[in-house]
Amino acid sequence: MSGKIEKFLSADGTVMAASVVATDLINEARVIHGCSPVATAALGRALIGAGLMGSFIKNEGRVAFYFKGDGPLGQLFAEGNSEGHVRGFVSNPQIELPPKNGKLDVGGAVGRGILSVAHSLPTEKQPYTGSVQIQTGEIAEDIAFYLFQSQQIPSIVALGVFVEANRHVSHAGGVIVQVMPGAKEETLTHLENSVKKMKPVTEVLRNGGSAADLALDLLEDLTLRKLDYDKSLVYKCTCSGMKVERSLMLMGETHIKALIKDRVPAEVSCDFCGRKYSVDQETLKALLNLVKKGTKI
Repeated sequence: MSGKIEKFLSADGTVMAASVVATDLINEARVIHGCSPVATAALGRALIGAGLMGSFIKNEGRVAFYFKGDGPLGQLFAEGNSEGHVRGFVSNPQIELPPKNGKLDVGGAVGRGILSVAHSLPTEKQPYTGSVQIQTGEIAEDIAFYLFQSQQIPSIVALGVFVEANRHVSHAGGVIVQVMPGAKEETLTHLENSVKKMKPVTEVLRNGGSAADLALDLLEDLTLRKLDYDKSLVYKCTCSGMKVERSLMLMGETHIKALIKDRVPAEVSCDFCGRKYSVDQETLKALLNLVKKGTKI
């Protein structure tokens, strides 16, 4: 259940685009989290955006978007890596909001607040992080704003998720275009004009468009080369029993003692995939001893 990422580079090497159709992926995320239509649209856009941004990163890098808005959706997190793996969650996946201008009110669900972005590489001890004010809450515009403000990368970000009345996602996809240093003024002008004429992602897909069409519609007057790229977006969680135990240790002695006092196994659910873990009393006692000794696992 994945979508192949298409990548393109302009002849002069100053414009790069990545696009994808990710309908199956977003349906999978919808089912995992039990999302309402507006939550599906918000999480879906963020996952596609993170996945496409991950395709610009090399060497097993990751990028994570953390929307902390004041809307009823609560926190929204999406992460993507260079292998095409994505995962994410929303705090309140079952919220319902009335449509706005005939469309799902993603901006109202997210609200205003802060978008924090973390870029991680295995060769670096600490991720690079940056934050900007959420501009619209519509996800795509906020990601583009972050790229320009924090990294000085002029970008076009278009993301779309179409949810049917029965909550099934019939179309989902996106495209990100990044302008590299050295781009000519006429190239920038062309892209500005293309944005004004750009059709919504879901409209292109509902009319039979492909991932390549999403990029080519924006870059139609540029000489492009399709890159040999073999990654697909896949929803993949990295949770494990070991990570659950580490998380419990981070909560400290008081929390672990309270769990031991309950005299039953501690039940922990993964925020990203819903998988449930059971930590028995003996393991909890062992973790408590490790915390007391200051030992890490």
